[in-house]
Amino acid sequence: MLLRTSLVAALATVTLGLAAPPAGAAGSLTITYTTQPHGGNYAPRNIVAVWVEDAAGNFVRTIDRYAATRKSHLVGWIAKAGNADTDAVSGATRANHTGALTRTWDLTSRAGTEIPDGTYTIRMELADSNASTAAQNAQGTFTFVKGATPQSQTGLTNGGFTGVAIEFTPNAPSPTCGNGAVDTGETCDGASCPTSCAASGDACAVNTLSGSAAACNAACAPVAITACVDDDGCCPSACAAIDDTDCADGGGGPTELTGGCATNRPLPPAALGLVLAWLATRRRRAAR
Repeated sequence: MLLRTSLVAALATVTLGLAAPPAGAAGSLTITYTTQPHGGNYAPRNIVAVWVEDAAGNFVRTIDRYAATRKSHLVGWIAKAGNADTDAVSGATRANHTGALTRTWDLTSRAGTEIPDGTYTIRMELADSNASTAAQNAQGTFTFVKGATPQSQTGLTNGGFTGVAIEFTPNAPSPTCGNGAVDTGETCDGASCPTSCAASGDACAVNTLSGSAAACNAACAPVAITACVDDDGCCPSACAAIDDTDCADGGGGPTELTGGCATNRPLPPAALGLVLAWLATRRRRAAR
């Protein structure tokens, strides 16, 4: 199982590595925001997460996080990012709400590929108490459109987050983008640019579109799923049946290459106790 997972990860890395570099200068998104007390029992101390979702509500990437030991109380973020989130730029728990926070994102997904053009949602969550549901925390929602046109939004307020400014700078296309030929530094040009990706045939390695036709750097590549999500057909190697129903029968099906196998995982404590009790009974009977 480990060998199979490592092999697929290596193949995905090679596939991504063979893609031509982005055409022109890379785009970016800069977000500035100010937090407010939410009335929790450890205020003014607070923890914050900011992440991006696509138009379908799929998690894209964490772009800001201030949380260490208390991060489990960012319930909404955990539900989207998963238990194995490692992509976040993060800092320690904040002592108060003094000063605005600013973060610049390079428009890449958790897998490191540039996201395709489209509408995206920026979600913010703040907790200043030991929350068990997302509704107990402050929840802010903002949107932006990634495309060929720059975008500037200022003075936004939502869900307890104020003074929000969103500045989107698109990719600068290469000088040869749009000439009908795939030149150095481009992955496609014009009609050769993909607008969607065919299924990969592996529930745990989704064929994902990155880049954009406008910048002549659109491409498809498999991206491994790492979050434990019920009923998506994938059991990632870091997940078990207790946190992903797809692991109950050994993973995401016969075509899955990167999933974990429930049969190779330690038994839950209750089940282990039953097995040990049964073995003890067998030994007593054998000793008679």
